[in-house]
Amino acid sequence: MKKILISCLLTAVIVTAALVIEAGYFIGNYCVHFGLERGTAENPQEPPRAYALLMPPEARQFDKPNYASENWNIDSEDGIYLAATHFKPERETDKWVIVVHGYGCTQQNSYYIAENYLSMGYHVLTPDLRASGLSGGRYLTLGYRESEDIVLWARRIAQENPQAKIILHGVSMGAATVMMAAGREDLPPEVVAVVEDCGYTNADELIALQMENSFGLPSFPAMNLLNWRCEKMAGFSLKDASPIDAVRHARVPLLFIHGTKDTLVPPNMAEKLYAAANAPKKEILMIPGAVHAAASQADQQTYFRTIRKFVQPYMEENK
Repeated sequence: MKKILISCLLTAVIVTAALVIEAGYFIGNYCVHFGLERGTAENPQEPPRAYALLMPPEARQFDKPNYASENWNIDSEDGIYLAATHFKPERETDKWVIVVHGYGCTQQNSYYIAENYLSMGYHVLTPDLRASGLSGGRYLTLGYRESEDIVLWARRIAQENPQAKIILHGVSMGAATVMMAAGREDLPPEVVAVVEDCGYTNADELIALQMENSFGLPSFPAMNLLNWRCEKMAGFSLKDASPIDAVRHARVPLLFIHGTKDTLVPPNMAEKLYAAANAPKKEILMIPGAVHAAASQADQQTYFRTIRKFVQPYMEENK
């Protein structure tokens, strides 16, 4: 009798574990497809469904800066075609900025910030990140592989202009991207400062927080299952996208900007990032009342004045 009972219990445990794993497999697959995979049968360039549901196509159109421009392209380290636009200021200069868009967006979302830098006399490069816009790739990696691509774009600028002084400016996932680039050992010396706007500490931490706050779901074991499928399908773990680890090894000055009413990426993440940063120089700007990714519109004057003052020592023209 005792052996039968033990056998039944073991069978029940094994069946339950198998059901949990199977459910986790399908749920994890769905989440990766929903949140990180771009493209549909009708439109291969369609952003991930999580973004597409929030932003219809007509809401993704932005005015292109009225400056001379040209298309650039490079290949990523893993062979993905990457596209960007180079905007030229009215007067020649060695000042450059790479403006990096956020999750589900394209370089068009960078046009507003690009316009302001152009008016300040900068060359501006607006890339489409991998799996976004005109660039190739199937999965977003929330800043992990994108940071490698931004390093390549900075090298391309240095090839075009060996005297270039480059700022990296990113918003949301773009902010995570530039922060991770700031901690890379292969960051070109031409990159002299980084501006991050509403970036997160770690993709794993952010998604777990939203899962608990927005859906009332426990992060365990959901995040473990999601990371399992993310690694198998997209080739990275959400824990790999960790700006807070990168800024501990930052090689350039860092300016942190965040809106106080940001409900997607909590403002305290900016404070954690600032505290962790081991940059040669660092500064933090909190914009009162600004929601996620809208600090530059909420207080444009303070936003760009703070940037100009922060980067000015590193952007002196070569004589």
